[in-house]
Amino acid sequence: MKVSYTVGQRIKRTKIHEQFGGNPQCGISSSGQVDAVFLFTGDDGNNPYEDVWISETEFEYSGQGQRGDQTFDRSNPNGRANDDLKNHGEYEKEVHLFEKSAEDDSIVVYLGQVEYVDHDFKQRNDADDNPRQEIRFELQLVDNEATGDEDVVSDEETLRELADEASTTDSTPSSGGRSYRTSRFVREYALDWAEGYCQGCDEKAPFETPDGDPYLEVHHVFRRADGGPDHPDTVIALCPNCHSKRHYGRRGDQFNRELIQKLRERAKQKIGNIPPILRENPE
Repeated sequence: MKVSYTVGQRIKRTKIHEQFGGNPQCGISSSGQVDAVFLFTGDDGNNPYEDVWISETEFEYSGQGQRGDQTFDRSNPNGRANDDLKNHGEYEKEVHLFEKSAEDDSIVVYLGQVEYVDHDFKQRNDADDNPRQEIRFELQLVDNEATGDEDVVSDEETLRELADEASTTDSTPSSGGRSYRTSRFVREYALDWAEGYCQGCDEKAPFETPDGDPYLEVHHVFRRADGGPDHPDTVIALCPNCHSKRHYGRRGDQFNRELIQKLRERAKQKIGNIPPILRENPE
């Protein structure tokens, strides 16, 4: 038996546990029937947890345990749940993320498969308003569009065609909630064009991924939440510092306008004109 849901699919949470087991009351629920860990997120105001998307594909998730310091101690249920998530790769378990529906809290929406990247500890208050150490997991959406090495595209023209086909002007969240997915080929197009250099500061990527690729983040110059498209002409590759500068810096809006101008100049070089999508969208 394998966990198989479609991104955006709505399911009664009770049905998930009837089929795969796991604790229906916990945010981190390990199945006893399949090699899977189920994560549930959603604001209900009744717990101290705070989960947040930090990019289109990266999710920061609170550890389990409402009172006292959160740990990875497998001698207690909360610590065991945190350890199951942190070491899911070692335990050969898939991790599947769901978000509580805003309309019906008995329904959850499937956001996709994720994997553990890193974790940190943050000083926050627990359910009794006492200070404690909270685990903050950094999770990455698994690219479900990729099927293997045979899908690697090296030809720029072909990659552009695939990115065009995969692009969308629909900014509706994929889950009906807060997440906006970036097409694999739109992302690859932005990274391919950057050639390992940040398009904000023109510096080389700050480090390499475990696969040896330069690490850059893909930025949508027109916010998806404001109706911006997921399109190869409107994404640009940035180092983490420049990406944060755009979103959190004092002159973030001005910086974003400079990025849009760079995309317009790129378009002139590539196709000889500025495409409508870069002329019509507001800055």
